[in-house]
Amino acid sequence: MSSEPSMAKNSFWPALPVREWEDTRATLHMWTQIVGKIRMAMTLHVNHWWEVLLYVDVRG
Repeated sequence: MSSEPSMAKNSFWPALPVREWEDTRATLHMWTQIVGKIRMAMTLHVNHWWEVLLYVDVRG
């Protein structure tokens, strides 16, 4: 086991004040929906809506 306190592990993460980021979150959510709708319209239909998956990785 590590001798570091559990709070020390998370101290390198910056604070993320939610209220200051509400507009950004809403904009990102809207753009994600737009991308999903475009992809849904541009691809052929596959059973169970498999064609509308968004492949998200560490780079976006």
